[in-house]
Formats: sequence, C-alpha cells, structure tokens
Amino acid sequence: MSQPFHAAGAACHTLHDPWTHGLGVMRAVIGRWLELDITHLGSIITIAGAAPAAWRFVQHIGRHAYGWIRRFFIASVTIPGGDPLNRNVVNWVLSNVIEPQNIRFLTARTEVGRNGADRAAALKKTRRAVQYCPHWKTTWFWHQGNLFMITRILDGFSASMGDPTYDGIGGEELTISCLGRSVEPIRRLMTTCREFADRQTQFFVIVYSRDRYGMSWKPKSRKPIRLLETVHFDEQVKQELLADIKNYLDPKTQRRYQTRSMPYRRGYLFYGPPGTGKSSLSTALAGEFGLDLYEVNIPSIASDADLEQMFLEVPPQCIVLLEDIDAVWVERETEKSEQNGNRRSNCTLSGLLNVLDGVGSQEGRIVIMTTNRPEQLDSALVRPGRVDMKIFLSYISQKSAEQMFVRMFAIDLDSQPRLPRKKKDLAGQEVPRQLDIHEVRSLASKFATEIPEDTFTPSQLQGFFQLHLDSAVDAAACISSWVEKELSRKSDQDFEIVRNGKE
Repeated sequence: MSQPFHAAGAACHTLHDPWTHGLGVMRAVIGRWLELDITHLGSIITIAGAAPAAWRFVQHIGRHAYGWIRRFFIASVTIPGGDPLNRNVVNWVLSNVIEPQNIRFLTARTEVGRNGADRAAALKKTRRAVQYCPHWKTTWFWHQGNLFMITRILDGFSASMGDPTYDGIGGEELTISCLGRSVEPIRRLMTTCREFADRQTQFFVIVYSRDRYGMSWKPKSRKPIRLLETVHFDEQVKQELLADIKNYLDPKTQRRYQTRSMPYRRGYLFYGPPGTGKSSLSTALAGEFGLDLYEVNIPSIASDADLEQMFLEVPPQCIVLLEDIDAVWVERETEKSEQNGNRRSNCTLSGLLNVLDGVGSQEGRIVIMTTNRPEQLDSALVRPGRVDMKIFLSYISQKSAEQMFVRMFAIDLDSQPRLPRKKKDLAGQEVPRQLDIHEVRSLASKFATEIPEDTFTPSQLQGFFQLHLDSAVDAAACISSWVEKELSRKSDQDFEIVRNGKE
C-alpha cells in the first residue's frame, strides 16, 4: 500500500518542480525547431531581411503623400524666431493648447540670473533655481472649427537656452499649418494670439534691450505696471506731461502732422539728481499708455552704426529710453574725461542727432532721455523738435513725503479685519490694532513735518520705509532719528563712518 503512495507523491513532486518543468519546455521547443522544414526557415529569414527595406519604402511613400497633401490641401505661415509675433503665438499655445500639468517633455537649466535680483546675493555660493522650459516640436489642435499644426524649428534652441534672459517662450522659427487652401484661418489665429498678448500686457510692461551680442532686441524683463501715483514730483507738471503724451498718441494728431508735412516725433528730457525717479517715471508712462519700453544704454554702444541699426529695428508706438544721455562723446578729450571720471561712449553727437531726427530716422515713437548732469548736454541735442518738454525731477517735498507715507500704509486697510480699540491676549498684553485711514493720514502729516524740504530723494525715503513696513506708528516715531543720521552722513561727504563695529 505504501509503494503506490510513494509513486504518486513522486509524480506530484516532478510535476510541480519549476526547474524540471522548464527543461521540459526547452526540449519541446528545440524538438519543434529540429522538425521545422529548412524551406520554412529560409522564408522566415528572407522576410526578416526584407522588413527594413519595406519600412523605408513605406516612409518614402508617406513623405511623398504628405508633400502632395501639403502642396494642394494645406496652407502655412512661417514666423521668424526674432519677431514679436513669434512670442505671442507661443504664449497663446502654452496657455490654451498645451496644459502645463500634461507636459511630459521639458528642458531644464540652471537659472543664470534674473533681472532685479540682489546683485550681492547672486555672487554667493548658494544653490540656484532650476528653470523648466516646455520642449515641444509639433502640436495639433482645433480652433474655430479648423485643424492647425504648429511646428518649432529647434535648430537655434541651444543658442536660446544659453541666453540668460531667455524664459522658454519664443525664439525659434515657427510654422503654422492649417488643413485647407486658404490662409485666412491662420490669420484669424494670429489675431487671436495678438489680442491675448495685448490683454496680458494690460498688467505688465515689456522692457526690451539688446542681446549680449548687440545683434537684436530681446525681451529683458516683464515688469508689473507701476502707477503714476508712485512717482512723486510736482503734480501740475505730471498732469501736463500726461496731457502732452495723450495728445501726441491721438490718431488725429498724427494726421495733422502728416497733412502739414511735419515729422511725427516727440521727445522728452527727464533730468535731476540720482534717485529722483527718472527711470521709474519712464516705466510708469509705458504702463499708463500701454506701450513697450526699449532701453538704450548710451555708454554700452560701440559705434554710431550700431546706434543707427538699433533705432531702425525699433517699432513705432513705443517708448525709447536713452539712459545717461550726457555720456555721449561730444568733446574728444579722452584724458580730460578720464581725469574727471566721466564715462564716455564711442557714439558721437552727430550720430545721435541723425537717429533722432535725421533723414533716415523713423517716426511714431516717443523718445525719453535721462541725465543727472543737464549742464553737460549740447544745446543742439535739447533744442525744440528733439526735446519738446523738459521735466525736472528734484528732491522730495514735504507734501510728496506725506503722500508716500499714506500710500505705503493705507494699501492694506480694506483687506484686513478691523480690530476693536482695546483688545488683550491671554497674557493680558494689549494687541496692536489696525489703524484707520484717518489715523494713517494724521501720522503722515506728523511724519512729513520731520522731512526737510528738497533734501532727500524719493529712493532714500523708500529705503527708510522698507525697514518699517510692519508699523506706521514705528515709521512715524523713527523718522526724526533717521533724518538726523542721514544729514550727518551728508556732512561727512556721504561716507558712513564705522568705529568698533558701531556707527
């Protein structure tokens, strides 16, 4: 009775042994191949060898078929990489077609630097942020009942990634294709992209500058619109400036200029001590009138030819900002300039005058020149026709200081809940409550009386506010000591003397 039992157990053990079972399968497969007719084996090898050739033939036929369809049934428009329309289209695609959460192909790079960042912090050995740019070559989508295909030519993508100012939007050649024989759907799509870009710029000012090679204009930064109320100078002069620019941008004014054969140009000179808001006013004006800002740094331009090329590429309906216009090399006295420490440009006065109102100068834009030393400007540069209005930005007045105080501390009054006049915590300490607008204005009036007239620049006062943004009461209480300290520094020729680690 035991032998059958052991035999059955052995059979069971053999059936469930994986190693023995695997050897059995291998023997069966080898046996089947040995039984295979040699003619069948040759047929399989022939088919395997012909597969790549067949695949190449299918690809060849596919390319010819696509070329034939593209020639007769597809319309397309190509947009160069450096054109502003390119950036508008890519922006629209990234916002309306390619959803960020569904992007699976990205290009990553370490951020070289961001505009407006702390220069000292950028020099520290700290971990830099990583910038992720969507890496897409072709995308299909439906828009207004039409099928579109947008293709990026990534030949220049590596060069764009090497540019510190590149933000992953635009820069590569685009081809927009549409199924059909008319380009009208593509034109409507591009109009949609431009309208989308216009809506975005309602909240931002695009600042353009020359790239690091000086070859073309590139978006340098996108700044939030700065309200004109944040630039403090004479209110009457400010209103006159706004009215003049508004009148110039009116289409009726342009027609009047053209019918009278007058050059359609407008120029302004902002002058005053450093830190009085000349550049800030230019940015605020660009935001107020919805214009792009093209920044020209005169000392960095190599020659008159480069300056002329820059102006030829600037579009109409924009603001051209000429910083440090006094750096133009009017007198070729190199040694004298070096002794005085003045930074001179290789551009000449005649080259600058030619791009402003010469024969080859273009029309339709606003030119703003800034300087800290107006007495050094040549009279030919600031004559009427080149400079139509001069705006003096001086030191801050007591009235402007009061307005700045209210602006700094009244902005969040409506966003926070109003606390009762007396409220204590569990320890019995009185909790600071939020001030109302009347109390803020009362503190602002007391604050302004401590500010000497025409002594400090708006940037100096803004630096003070940065230290006291948490409390309007503390700001009003500390202003007198700050003023005394700043005045003592001025008497020491603007040097801050530190002894034994203390001022």
